[in-house]
Amino acid sequence: MVSIIVTHRKWLLYLKDCFKSISEQEFKDYETVLVVDDLQDDKDEFQQVIDEYKDKINLKIFYLEGKTGVSAARNLGMDKAQGEYIYFLDNDDYIYDDGIKKLLDVMDEDTDMAYGRVQGTYQGTVTFEEKRDIEKEEENLEKYDFDNPIESRLTHFRRLERLTVLGALYRKSLFTDNNIRFNEEQYCFADVRVLTEILCTTKKIKSNVNAIYVKRHHNDRYNNPAIEQTPKIESMPYYFMAIDNAKKVAEGHPEIQGHFDLIEAKFVTLYLIKKLRWNTEEEECWENEYFQEFYNRCSQMDKKNLKRRYFYFLEKPVIKAMAKGDLAKVKKTGNRYLAKKKLKRMFKNKWARNKAFALHIFNKMPMKENYVIFESFMGRNYSGQPKYIYEYMQEHFGDKYTYVWSVDKRGLKIPGKHKTVRRSGLRYFYYMNRSKYWILNMKQPLSVPKREDTVLLETWHGTPLKRLAFDLNDVVGGVSNYKDKFYRQKENWDYLLSDNPFSTEKFQSCFMYPKEKILEYGYPANDPLYAPDREERARKIKEKLGIPADKKVIMYAPTWRDDNYYEIGQFKFDLDLDVNRLEKEFGDEYVLLLRLHYLVVEALDMSKYGEFAVNGSAYDDVTDLYLITDILITDYSSVFFDFANLKRPVLYYTYDLERYRDVLHGFYLSMEDDLPGPMLLTNDEVVDAIKNIDQIQEKYKDRYEEFYNRFCCIDDGHATERVVNKIFKES
Repeated sequence: MVSIIVTHRKWLLYLKDCFKSISEQEFKDYETVLVVDDLQDDKDEFQQVIDEYKDKINLKIFYLEGKTGVSAARNLGMDKAQGEYIYFLDNDDYIYDDGIKKLLDVMDEDTDMAYGRVQGTYQGTVTFEEKRDIEKEEENLEKYDFDNPIESRLTHFRRLERLTVLGALYRKSLFTDNNIRFNEEQYCFADVRVLTEILCTTKKIKSNVNAIYVKRHHNDRYNNPAIEQTPKIESMPYYFMAIDNAKKVAEGHPEIQGHFDLIEAKFVTLYLIKKLRWNTEEEECWENEYFQEFYNRCSQMDKKNLKRRYFYFLEKPVIKAMAKGDLAKVKKTGNRYLAKKKLKRMFKNKWARNKAFALHIFNKMPMKENYVIFESFMGRNYSGQPKYIYEYMQEHFGDKYTYVWSVDKRGLKIPGKHKTVRRSGLRYFYYMNRSKYWILNMKQPLSVPKREDTVLLETWHGTPLKRLAFDLNDVVGGVSNYKDKFYRQKENWDYLLSDNPFSTEKFQSCFMYPKEKILEYGYPANDPLYAPDREERARKIKEKLGIPADKKVIMYAPTWRDDNYYEIGQFKFDLDLDVNRLEKEFGDEYVLLLRLHYLVVEALDMSKYGEFAVNGSAYDDVTDLYLITDILITDYSSVFFDFANLKRPVLYYTYDLERYRDVLHGFYLSMEDDLPGPMLLTNDEVVDAIKNIDQIQEKYKDRYEEFYNRFCCIDDGHATERVVNKIFKES
């Protein structure tokens, strides 16, 4: 029997994935030993998970008393384990359904340990397999000898936190006969000594490259940090303790002891020199006790262990200076090494080069108090809140301000007197650094340092239906450090614009943003929906798009799918709506206006649809398109919140509702109970809804009124005026 030892403190979402993977194991002769360490989940919700899986995974529960920490929990788990073999599984990780079986397949009576692969991910069980890069995994395997346990489990890695006992099956007697225990005083890096002792003690170890353990990294270090995300300044005592204990049990194994010297030396050149370069008063310990500690260690290292192939040319002088305890020289050689790396990045990367100009030249120039820089959707178009704030300022302030627009393409038509700069170009960095005001509707690039006196108005671009940022459990289509970057970006916002009380509430959680800095003024982009000349505007927009005046307009405006992309930020879109059928049914009365999300890079082939379908994706301003739209079809996009100001019918084509809600995003509202129109799952239902649009309007009349009063309660055609008065007149 195999005893699967799981420790748990909090995060039931992760634990459910963990339990699910255990329940799907092909090998069935196992027990699951769950050790609960200071439970921080809701007790009733925790019990629901236990009840769901107790019989499925032969679950036995024990509570850690009088102690705390993963080490103590694992030790208790080993004490309670009844199996011949033990397998450690962290509560935020999971294993393939044949993971344990494949390890048992290579076990024999003389083998004490069998290990497989540990694959890192930020995804849950549903999306991990879909997003695996098999080719990249195979390339990584070619970099070392997987079947050599010391190389595969230890010497292949240069960072201490990568050493782990996970992803391996152990004979329990290996631990009991050799009295191998986890150090209960060690909060971080507890695996290091245990792994080292196992590798030095075990005579026969086997491997199976196809036994996969999935290590789930945490993408939210602020609300859901993993132990490995403990700030380094706090984890350093455990770092030193782990290395000292590992070296002690590795006596007689110079290759292993020497590798820990290498890990420490690499820490100096990869991390310590940066802390010495940008040290703060709050972190003086890097120059004091931690520097002294590394000096003592480097001075005693066998320099033969620091092989040249593991270090760049300019790293060696840093280690030599550290071995002499010369702080000034460590800083000097360290800064030289960092400067070389920076120069290398500058030659290869335009952003890095321009950022250097910004930091060292533009950032030191006097700020221009009357410069205002605008950017909409990362420079892709002239639209949104920035557009209407700009036009209001042009009309009311004239030449009092210098207006600058950041764009990512040439030929973008922007009226009025202004300057245009190419996003990411040198002039862009110049004006971003010298402008007093930034008016943006997306996150700003971190490569542009914000000066202390700069006023950044984050207008955002919609009321949220789908969960955002820190309210997301998994970031399926974003970069792994998405939340970390978002946190640093929002810390620079001076104000955040909100369209309604609902948004104000959600922005506080999803952006971790203080209520007192949220301006609940309505959205400037919705002002034209209340303009007295909106009918005349609509006529001109139809004419501009070539839509006959006597035709009604159905606009289809879906959002993107996080899991359907070419690369990060470049999303695909598969058009599921049956355009040909809509043309047959409604071509005499309507035209179909297709408006894809700005993140979708798909170029729609409209030629096959004739005059019935009009491509509105390249049209800059979606507000204009609202004015000409008679029926809106969308899915999970926020466009319907703004469109509702017109009180025209909305249909929701949610053919992938279950996956989008349960896997990709989740919602703040009940799609069934809160929306002002019906959810449609098939093309048949879409056709039927359009045919009976008058009856649908009558059916949803009361709900639409409630929706309007809840989400359109501030928009009145004067939002821009309120925003400008706050930012520019009060400033």
